[in-house]
Amino acid sequence: MKMFDIVSQKLNDSRKIVFVTGAGISQESGIPTFRGKDGHWRKHDPMRLAS
Repeated sequence: MKMFDIVSQKLNDSRKIVFVTGAGISQESGIPTFRGKDGHWRKHDPMRLAS
């Protein structure tokens, strides 16, 4: 059985799937980043959040 077939079968048999990716994958998919120029953390004042 080829690797693709094995992986495909495992995915089909799974109830839950998790993908762990590196930085940048979300931006190319259109998902906002955390640290980019329009990122999530730009909307918050770090001094207000600092403990």
